[in-house]
Amino acid sequence: MAAFSLALAACQSTGGGCPPLVAYSLEEQKIAAKQLRALPQNAPLAAMIVDYKKMRDACRASES
Repeated sequence: MAAFSLALAACQSTGGGCPPLVAYSLEEQKIAAKQLRALPQNAPLAAMIVDYKKMRDACRASES
């Protein structure tokens, strides 16, 4: 949640725009997904990743 809040604050401080999104290869995404699934249940990092996805989705939507 903290990462999401900081990212939104950064977007607001730059006039509403989002920073450029990093493109991840399919291989990187597969490795990350495997690592995410290996985390203990209710791991804080998993919740942060979900928040990061929401931020990326919001940035993509604002670019449209």
